[in-house]
Amino acid sequence: MMGKKRPLVFVWGVSVFVCLSVASFAQENAKILLANIKQDLELVNREVTGLRSEVEMLRRENAQLRIAMDQADRSRRKVQGTQSPLVLEMQNRLQGLELALKQSERARVSTQNELNKKFQQIIEQMNRGFEQVSASASTSNDSKVPTFSSDYPKNGFVHKVEKGETVSSIAQKYKSKVSWIIDANQIADPTKVFVGRELFVPQK
Repeated sequence: MMGKKRPLVFVWGVSVFVCLSVASFAQENAKILLANIKQDLELVNREVTGLRSEVEMLRRENAQLRIAMDQADRSRRKVQGTQSPLVLEMQNRLQGLELALKQSERARVSTQNELNKKFQQIIEQMNRGFEQVSASASTSNDSKVPTFSSDYPKNGFVHKVEKGETVSSIAQKYKSKVSWIIDANQIADPTKVFVGRELFVPQK
């Protein structure tokens, strides 16, 4: 009879090890997700920083073009009324500056829109990452919740745990099964059965 109990104890030990391994894997998976999110956010942050620099450069370029347009307009007004080649050159230059200003403004607006899209992507990515981490943490917590079977003999007696006794030794002592005692008493951690606790020992 003693030889038949050892495989049951071994199976129980393997089950506990598998549960702990699943919980550890879920926690490691959550850490990997967090690391990937941080890396993605760093890359997006670099792109956003570059776009901000482009927007700032475009703003400076627009300011310079406006200054050049004002100067050209003042010069045109000074010589207005004459038909000299200088007037035609100033008019052409002014038109060129107006065209460049419009193109620069369109580029600035396009870059600003792209920047806004990047911010939106960051928000969506962070939300997805938090949802994944939350789901992973929930799975990890669920894996730690033990489940108990009701498939054990309902006949038996109550035994008060004495010093040095374990669930395994009690099962061997009364020719019961470790799994029966664990299920009947809903013992979450068989290594923490303290002295003085009363356990129902199922018997066939």
